[in-house]
Amino acid sequence: MISTHQPLVSIIIPCYKAEKELPQALESISQQIYTHWELVAVNDGWPDGTQAIIENFRKNHPNNKITYIKHPENRGLGATRNTGIQNSRGELVAFLDHDDLWEPKHLNNSIAVFRNQPCDIFYSSVIAFDSQGKTKDWIWGPTKEDLSQFPNSIFERNFIQPSAVVISKTFLDRLGMMDTDPGVHFCEDHDFWIRAANIRGKFVHSSEVTVRYRNSNPNAATSKIPMMLKHDLAVQKKHLYSDCFSTSVKCTAIANNYRRLGNYFWESRHILSLFYLGQSIYWQPKNTKNLKQFLKGLIYWPSTYKKLRRA
Repeated sequence: MISTHQPLVSIIIPCYKAEKELPQALESISQQIYTHWELVAVNDGWPDGTQAIIENFRKNHPNNKITYIKHPENRGLGATRNTGIQNSRGELVAFLDHDDLWEPKHLNNSIAVFRNQPCDIFYSSVIAFDSQGKTKDWIWGPTKEDLSQFPNSIFERNFIQPSAVVISKTFLDRLGMMDTDPGVHFCEDHDFWIRAANIRGKFVHSSEVTVRYRNSNPNAATSKIPMMLKHDLAVQKKHLYSDCFSTSVKCTAIANNYRRLGNYFWESRHILSLFYLGQSIYWQPKNTKNLKQFLKGLIYWPSTYKKLRRA
């Protein structure tokens, strides 16, 4: 639990090609019910109007400390969040990507949790919206099964979106910074949560959706599926010998990511697809579904299989 009644919340916004969407994110901060916050905005080396937007925001919030930092070169999302963390003063740290939005109750809900129960990491579920602001019909967050099987479930898939997270600075001091290895660049947040589970961090989920995730940004990692899957595999293998997760869960999760890669390349690069399906069998040899798909791929190449189905 937090030690003060009105803790300072440090809001970390990593910015890259941000000038179009950033004003909306800042407006969602302005609308927060909880007002004891500071902002640390970090530009990851892109020459645009981000600084001017932050300066204007500072003028409109004279009672809040607002810091702007610019990297001299692009360092990646993990390093950008790390710079923000290192320049924060708050008892709590909240992440908000420059193209996402908070509902007015987001910080207030998190403070209520930290006041009333043991908590290291607070997070809510997230709803997606497109570039026109239209809400999509899917929610990013844990299922009831994910919550009941935690922490094994967080190894299997990343159901925590960074913009939904508020984390204790004391716990951050134990956890350390985000991994900046290029090999996990698209999944450094998944690695962060797995590491937090490894040191027995207390996660608290709110089912109330208080974050809106923009799912239309061409720079978003979700548009780079193969690279994401490869980086997620690197994260999972990095923690292969952790005693926090069961062996069966770790092997199944790795096999599933190899199967997804195999499915992705099934038609465009079939030999590579078979390699990945073979890897999925190696990690989960008792999964007959993976074996059947691998054998089907050996016998019927996609073009031949389509012709046979049409016959």
